[in-house]
Amino acid sequence: MKFKNTAMLLAASAVSLLAANAALSAEKCSAYPKAKSEKIDSTDLEKTFGAVPKPAKELRFAYVTKTLINEFWQDVAAGVKDEAGKYNIKVDVQAAKDESSMIEQLNLAQTMLSQKPDALLLSPQSDSNLAPVIKAARAANIPTIIIDDARTDGASSYIGTDQVAIGGKAADYLGERFKDGGKVAQIEGAAGSPNARARIKGFQEGLKKYPKLQLVASQPGNWDRLVALNATSNILRQNPDLVGVYANNDGMALGVVEAVRKSSSLDKVAVVGTDGIREAKKSVGAKEMAATVAEFPFEEGQLGVQVALRLIGCQEVPVWVVSPQAVITSENVAKFPDPVASK
Repeated sequence: MKFKNTAMLLAASAVSLLAANAALSAEKCSAYPKAKSEKIDSTDLEKTFGAVPKPAKELRFAYVTKTLINEFWQDVAAGVKDEAGKYNIKVDVQAAKDESSMIEQLNLAQTMLSQKPDALLLSPQSDSNLAPVIKAARAANIPTIIIDDARTDGASSYIGTDQVAIGGKAADYLGERFKDGGKVAQIEGAAGSPNARARIKGFQEGLKKYPKLQLVASQPGNWDRLVALNATSNILRQNPDLVGVYANNDGMALGVVEAVRKSSSLDKVAVVGTDGIREAKKSVGAKEMAATVAEFPFEEGQLGVQVALRLIGCQEVPVWVVSPQAVITSENVAKFPDPVASK
């Protein structure tokens, strides 16, 4: 009997030890893991890590975005809320008044972090303005997920497509459309934006494959539709024989379309944007904009929540989750319905 009691005590101790080790392991789980690779395609997440872990308790996330004026960021926020709802996660979305209010965005992010969310999702206005928040979140072991644009060192993971490739695809579209060559221009995003820098680089490098295309102007549009309209009007006055314009985002591309309509002909000047926002897809379907290189913002928002849950579930997600992209034209726009409208 004594031996039996001793065995039972040992067994109980073993169970307690296992439970303690499990708890200790959970406590040691880092929201900033050292993954086996630097990046992973978003379509390979489930194949590599399995299903998204379901929360063991009620969670609260915060998402601080660049602005909610731009339809792109509206759709990212909608994707975050949609995916969070599937797991009964409460999510607080905050945004600066515009895409140049860096101090305001920093203050919002600091306020959100002070409330100790289970995960902090961010779309920074530059690759440094939210660095202090990420550093503080890292010290508190709160996962930080950057959704598109300004990838910031130190974050748990960045969700975004290959921005250099986006600019390259815009160059390819114009190169294939105008095989006999011609003059083209570029309307750039904000100077402090990593996405703008990458798209500019991709477009300029991509044009090298098409020596008959001549880049006659590359002017800032600052992610602003009116600024892009005015810049394009000036370019057209100096280059009335322009054949194509690439704008670093769709909001500016829609401004370019207005400028072209006023001073030339949309049949003569092909306007290419980037993002795949709803208004741009309508313009492409109406054969006003020629094309947009889409990033799928709603799906990126969903991925943000999924990656946060994987990190909370101790999965070693790489620092870059590469989201998809596609060139949308009037020929295939019907294949890309608006995900927000269907909710």
